[in-house]
Amino acid sequence: MLGRLLWKSLWRQKSRTLLTLLSVGSAATLISAFLSIAFTITEQMARELRSFGANMLLVPKAEPLEVEIGGLKYVAPEAAAYLEEADLAKIKTIFWRHNIVSFAPFLSRVVQVQGKPAPLVGTWFEREISIPEGRRFFTFARGSKREAAPEQGTFRAGVKNLASWWQVEGSWLREGEDGVLLGSAIARRLKAGVGSLIRLSYEGRPALVPVKGIVRTGGVEEEQILADLKFTQELFGMPGKLDKVQVSALVTPDNGLAIRANRIGPTRLPPEEYETWYCTPYLGSILYQLEEVISNSKGKAIRQVSEAEGAFLAQMRFTFVLMTAVALLVACMAVLATMVAAIFERRQEIGLMKALGAERIQVALLFLLESAVGGLLGGLLGYGAGLTLGRFLLARSFSTAGAGLTLSIPWLILPSTLFLSVGVALLGALFPVREATRLDPVRTLRGV
Repeated sequence: MLGRLLWKSLWRQKSRTLLTLLSVGSAATLISAFLSIAFTITEQMARELRSFGANMLLVPKAEPLEVEIGGLKYVAPEAAAYLEEADLAKIKTIFWRHNIVSFAPFLSRVVQVQGKPAPLVGTWFEREISIPEGRRFFTFARGSKREAAPEQGTFRAGVKNLASWWQVEGSWLREGEDGVLLGSAIARRLKAGVGSLIRLSYEGRPALVPVKGIVRTGGVEEEQILADLKFTQELFGMPGKLDKVQVSALVTPDNGLAIRANRIGPTRLPPEEYETWYCTPYLGSILYQLEEVISNSKGKAIRQVSEAEGAFLAQMRFTFVLMTAVALLVACMAVLATMVAAIFERRQEIGLMKALGAERIQVALLFLLESAVGGLLGGLLGYGAGLTLGRFLLARSFSTAGAGLTLSIPWLILPSTLFLSVGVALLGALFPVREATRLDPVRTLRGV
């Protein structure tokens, strides 16, 4: 019976139903589009921000005492501590291995160049590493287990990916290639250019190497000589040794749980909170996991980069949420106006229903169901239109056309759009329906 009444009511009030569909559908279109853009653009922006350098640093636990003289740092060989190059592939075995964008190891010492001291830094410029195979299970305090999604094949690491903004006049060094890159500042002092030969010396071990390129970074690298890691390890007599590893990873901005973990230490969190913290890509949790797999290492956050990145992405998400909230409010007001007009026109129908014995809850249910159906249909229409609008905005407003960026459609968007659409329709109908249930059947039937 209720179904027949609902169908006849919707069919008889086609213009009102259509108006509700358009109101809710417009809001649903914006909801679907903004959610899709929020997922896609913020993820893409996070990856783009990661191209501006590392946000994490791994160093030995036992940090050596450094002495700085004339801008150059000196470390006594017997006091030095190192990481092992052989451990680097383990970085791609942590729980959040998919969030690791790139990393690069470094080994540096002060060498003599044409009779003057200068920092020589060995690193990977571009290196393909094999990802360790096998399933990864992580067991927590209360016995629960989590399996990280498997990842196979190879991974491209090195400063060429880690710091893509570097400008190199000449050519990058290939793996195992003889030669160096000179920072632009030290190249001017040495009066050396691409193709020049420079003589290096470290503790009596000389080397004559060609200059393959001049590097401009706007940072300390312009004062350094950069070479392949294996070359510097052999020159320094430190095979397989590293000073530090810079890591670039996608992270989630810190919330209350992450701040508390940073303050008291993750091991002092309750088991449930520790598991949540460990399984969320906070900066601190990824650093913690890196320390677990790289022996004798200590993780440090490059806070200036990570905090600025987190704040920017949080502001972007807030903007999309605010725009969606405005769209919902407008739709709610439109449904409210539509329902007020509909109930005013159907006062005698409501009075007749109550005179025939309909309870207030039955009258309310009929009108609420009408709104819910309108909200559901509007949500479905808006979801499809929102995907089209999202693609259009990405291509035109965010200049992603041809950039290989496709619209992200997470499974969360459809149910979220439908839930919000139905919720807005019901919320807009709530006040008019309450007034409808209060109508006096005698007065309405008499036209008073």
